[in-house]
Amino acid sequence: MSFNSLRNIGKNRNKKKYHQYLLMKFKFDYQEECIRNSRDVELFACRWVPSTSPPKALIFLCHECGIRLASAGYAVFGMDYEGHGRSQGARCYIKKFSNIVNDCYDYYTSISAQEEYKEKGRFLYGESMGGAVALLLHKKDPSFWNGALLVAPMCKISEKAKPHPVVINLLTRVEEIIPKWKIVPTKDVIDAAFKDPVKREEIRNNKLIYQDKPRLKTALEMLRTSMNLEDSLHEITLPFIVLHGEADILTDPEISKALFEKASSRDKTIKLYPGMWHGLTSGEPDANVDLVFADIITWLDDRTADSASLTVTPVRDVTANVRKVVEGACNDQGKPKRQYASLLCGLNGGGRRLGKTEEEEFNTGPLSVLMMSVKNNTQVLINCRNNRKLLGRVRAFDRHCNMVLENVREMWTEVPKTGKGKKKALPVNRDRFISKMFLRGDSVIIVLRNPK
Repeated sequence: MSFNSLRNIGKNRNKKKYHQYLLMKFKFDYQEECIRNSRDVELFACRWVPSTSPPKALIFLCHECGIRLASAGYAVFGMDYEGHGRSQGARCYIKKFSNIVNDCYDYYTSISAQEEYKEKGRFLYGESMGGAVALLLHKKDPSFWNGALLVAPMCKISEKAKPHPVVINLLTRVEEIIPKWKIVPTKDVIDAAFKDPVKREEIRNNKLIYQDKPRLKTALEMLRTSMNLEDSLHEITLPFIVLHGEADILTDPEISKALFEKASSRDKTIKLYPGMWHGLTSGEPDANVDLVFADIITWLDDRTADSASLTVTPVRDVTANVRKVVEGACNDQGKPKRQYASLLCGLNGGGRRLGKTEEEEFNTGPLSVLMMSVKNNTQVLINCRNNRKLLGRVRAFDRHCNMVLENVREMWTEVPKTGKGKKKALPVNRDRFISKMFLRGDSVIIVLRNPK
């Protein structure tokens, strides 16, 4: 029975029982935990470890699932990046790509330092953006890793997809002003990445997968990372296998060819699959997925068969940047349990509470104007789309600029109607008092603090 056909069994089973079935059939243990990174953000992490024998080596995922690799005898460790999957943070917002790399490095080196894993080989596994993370982890500590498995890696921008320098310049000028705005136009990634229509629909129904437009800062960070990697492909020295579908329209197969040709690695392998798309391990028909994983596991087995031939670099100075928060699942829903700090939007203690990252965003970002009005009971002047202005105090708000206002003075200008043939009347200023009102965020143009 293929791995992917197990999905059909799982559809008719209780999820917990189905997971237990997988554990029994493929003989590995699965564990979840929450860790806290150097920026005090909780991240979701998990591991798949063989239960019947010591692992052949350690594999560190940069964004993927480890069931197949664990069933082949490898201990597999993964984590959701900040803002991704089940980790805390603004959804799919990358303030600095180096934060992702540092979080992975801190966590994976802490695993490698554990007594039972100190002598095990260490391999990085990255798909798409995860391929870029894996290569940057190698560059951060070139001698630490024993190899990398790169599936359709994001390590070079295709000439067909590279934005014009003028466009990049314009976006760079406003990235610190509107870093989280979802204004970057993009094609439907799911339709373009996953060939199998059934698997495509399963991906689309996964609520943990971000399916909106990329945020401005995120898009620019990924662009800069790709361009920097493109200029330094010759610095790659670790053994690697790169796998790519020749029909991939998201990351051009020429990217993997360039990596293979320019990397200084003595041990490097490239596999190109005619007709396959971007999602080689999760979006292709079952037979194709089986073929890709067979190539991956064969490559791994060839390099771990003789453990004496693997040079394992001793772990230096284990970082204290990673702290375990919760043992096992993060909460009953399988999502990280949040530590909450200050109030969202006031309401005298009511409403949802903010985590530390969100609190910083509200206190220092564009929404700080509204936060200061809530905290200090000061007035703001709001210019609305219907050519009306509102002067009042903000009682509560959310990140979409929906607001509850109190003691509002609404101001507008209107031109009285005159009879036919008569001279047009002069504009007249009008206003009215509203004790409390709700304002939709999509009607807001600009908000000014403490107008005089």
